[in-house]
This record gives sequence, structure tokens and C-alpha cells, in this order.
Amino acid sequence: MFFYLLLMLVILIYFVSTRKYGYWKKKNVPHIKPTFILGNYGDWILMKKSISEVVQDLCEKFPNERFFGAYIGTEPVLIPKDPEIIKLIVTKDFYYFNGRDLSEHNHKEPGARNLLFSHGDNWKVLRQNMTPLFSTAKIKNMFYLIENCCYAFESMLDREVGISSKVLCEDLTARYTVECIVSCAFGVDANTMSDVDVTDNPFKKMTRFLDPPKIVGVIRYVRLLWPTIFYGLGFQVVGNQIKFFDNLISNVMKTRNYKPSGRNDFVDIILNWKQGNKIVGDSMKNFKSDENVKVAIDVDNDLLLAQCLLFFNAGFGTSSSTLSFTFYELAKHEEIQDKVLAEVDAFMARHENKLTFDCLTELPYLEAVISEALRLHPILGMINREVMEDYILPGGVKLNKGLRVHLPVYYLHHNPEYFPEPEQFRPERFLGEEKKNINPYTYLPFGEGPRTCIGMRFAKMQMFAGVVTVLKKYRLELDDGMPRRLKYKPHVPTSHPEGGIRLKLVKRDGWENRVFVK
Repeated sequence: MFFYLLLMLVILIYFVSTRKYGYWKKKNVPHIKPTFILGNYGDWILMKKSISEVVQDLCEKFPNERFFGAYIGTEPVLIPKDPEIIKLIVTKDFYYFNGRDLSEHNHKEPGARNLLFSHGDNWKVLRQNMTPLFSTAKIKNMFYLIENCCYAFESMLDREVGISSKVLCEDLTARYTVECIVSCAFGVDANTMSDVDVTDNPFKKMTRFLDPPKIVGVIRYVRLLWPTIFYGLGFQVVGNQIKFFDNLISNVMKTRNYKPSGRNDFVDIILNWKQGNKIVGDSMKNFKSDENVKVAIDVDNDLLLAQCLLFFNAGFGTSSSTLSFTFYELAKHEEIQDKVLAEVDAFMARHENKLTFDCLTELPYLEAVISEALRLHPILGMINREVMEDYILPGGVKLNKGLRVHLPVYYLHHNPEYFPEPEQFRPERFLGEEKKNINPYTYLPFGEGPRTCIGMRFAKMQMFAGVVTVLKKYRLELDDGMPRRLKYKPHVPTSHPEGGIRLKLVKRDGWENRVFVK
């Protein structure tokens, strides 16, 4: 009897796990036969490759197709390769793809009620109400805070190099970007760059969310593959951060007497929201018609906390990783580093050794270097979307509501059709005529369309200022044994190099002539 029950259970599990494996065949869409349970993402699920590399491998199996189908675990996923189809998804027909995958599950944990995971009217209203914080004028008004962080950054570098010229790049860039985001967003000092041991610094501990232990990565796989099981077992993606940020925001609000302070920072925005109890914005329906429908969403503590979590994680994560990849590529390519050093030196001389907001507009070669670092090492090598209403692709293929969509960013950035000699680090791609000739929707480091990264200007500000701070005094070299080709950690959704980036910081001749004037 037990044997028959076990057999029936196995058959049931097999049926449930494979019932969607005919999705693409029924639609006559090119696809690869999936492996039981793993689908076509087995190398990622088994932690052999990063998701960027897995999606790239899949794309290369369909060299002549504009799009194809695949399966992540047991779920079908569309992978569009043609920039014109990507344009439809992220811009022209954005209404039909306005959410990220698993949108029906995101309400199940308070920390996921943020701009990143929201969709529909909630996303639109949040986006409209957060956008003013990231205007050019607001960003410029924050620069004095970044400036102060750079002074602390320089002092930290001097202390670390005084101990050893060999440094773990990600540790230093994370401490710098955390200080920037906490100062600008929450109006407090994180003290991540102080002269005391920061191992137990609470803000430093929070950075582990984006680079967790493997067991945490495995648990997060469960959410992507079987979200009902994940939430049924009581797991949460950001649960361990909620209490910390709840206390932080409560203390900051209390310090400001629960009223906007006039700093116009992130805390002021959420204090305004809290006072009104609701925030109002346009409905997603306006994307489809000429209507001007307004909608309101209720503001509660969970909603405010969710935005804080996003602001912190997105604010330091992208910038910290991009800085590390930029420093790595400069250390590999001495002749390119020489050009950046000359540009930085000229900037410092022109501004009499003062760090100014003009660093964002007066360092075109550095901008090209950072852009090329993001091409080679996009922080999100795959951007996910979800079909929010049934949609017909060019050619007549119907995509059903709830279908996952994976935009192959890493594949596009490494495709020789769009970027000749894609493995070469060549910043000139992003200068002059070459930059003008880049095919639209093939370069997506910050996304594209209405859901493009809202904090892009802020990220660039802290990155440019951080690079100037380092290079005005130090030359970068690869540490002994540092590989010349990076391999990404498979259990992390963003691009994190295995073993870290280990560099040598060597003081440059004449650095005394480039000391910051405060």
C-alpha cells in the first residue's frame, strides 16, 4: 500500500512540475527541451554559472531568432534578443510589461512594497512621488554631502594603504557608497569610514544583503522557482533588514519632530507622505489612452519602510560594484589609466584642488571608462519583466498574462554585432561618433524606458566624485594572482566577482600638489 501511495505522489509531483513544459511548443516558438525541475536554467540553479552567463548561453543557441522560449525551473520565460522587440517591452508597449516577475506574490512581505517590486498603479504613483528627489537641482544641492564623504574616503584610503598597499576593492567602495547614501538619504552618519573597526558597524552589516552566504542564495532561488512554497514556509527576502531600518527612520523622524526639515532629502519626502496619509498620481491606464485618471494609494509604515530598504540597497549596491569594476579595468589597462589620470589632474588644477559638481560634466573620458565598465560588467546582467495583460508579439505569438520575460542585458553588451571585439575594454565606444552609432536598446546598464533606474544621476555623482578622490593621489595595480578575467558568483542576482577584486594602491608622484582644498 505504501509503495502505491509513494508512486502516486511521485507521479503527481512529475505532472505538476512538467504541466507547463508544452507552453512554447503549442505556440510554435523556438525553444530548448527543458530538464525536469531545472528547466533550461540548471547551471544557475545548481550554482555552476551566474544567471547572466546562463541567459547568454541560451541566446547563443538561437543565433537567427528575434526571440525564443525557455523555462526557469518549471515556469516558461520569453527571452527577446531583437532590440526592436526589447523597445516594445520597455518603452512603446510598456503598459503590458510594467511589472517585474512574481508580481502577484510581492505583497506577501512588507519589504517588497517598494518601487522596485511594485507594478501597475502602485508603481506609477510611487515613481511620480519619488522622482522630484532625483532632479538635477536636488542632486546638485546634495553635492556638499558627497564632498564631505570624499574627504572621509581619502582619510580611510590613507589609513588602509598605511597598513598595506594591497586592498580589497569592494570593501572600500562599499564603505564609501554606504556613507554617501546614508548621509544624503537619511541625514545621519554611518561611520563606515571611521578609524575604528567597522566589522560590527550596523550599516556595514546591512550590505551583506546583496552578497549573502550561499545558503541564503539557495533560499532566494526557492522564491524565484516556487514562490508559493517560499512564502508558505514563512521566508522573506528582506526580513532581517526591516527592524534595523524601522528603528533608524523612527529615530530620524523623532529628531525632526515628525515634520519635514527643509533638507529635501528622502526622509523629508516620506514625512510629507506620512502627514498626508495618501499619495496621488496618474493611473497606468493613461499609458493606453488620452485619459487623465488620478489614483491614490494609502501610506502606512510598511510602505515607508519598503522605500527605505530599496533606497539603501540600490543606492550603495550599484555604485559600489561599478566603482570596483572600473578600478579593476583601469588597473588592467595602464594606458587607459594614464588618460584618466591626466584628465583628473587637469580637472583638479582647473578648479584649484576643489572637488566640485562640475566633475559630472568635465570628465568625458572618465565617463566613457565607467560606461565601458558597465558594458563589460552590467550590475544586472538580466532584467526581468512580467506580462501584465495578454499581448500579441509581432508575428502573432500570444503572450499570456503572468508570463515571465528576461531581457538579456549581458548578452547584448557582449554581442559583437553591436559592440565589435566585445571582450576588449575600449572606452572610445562611448565617445564622439562611436557613441552616436550605438544601436538603441543594446546598452542597458540602468534599464530603459519608464522603469529606467530612478537614482541614475545620484549614482553617477557619487561614482565620479569617488574616482576623482582615489586617482588624484593613487595609481591602481592588480594584486598578485588577480585573474585578468572575472567570474561572477552564481548565487547572487547582481554581478559580484568570485574572490573579490584585490588591488594595489600606489601613491603617485606629485600627489601633494593635489590635496583637496576644503
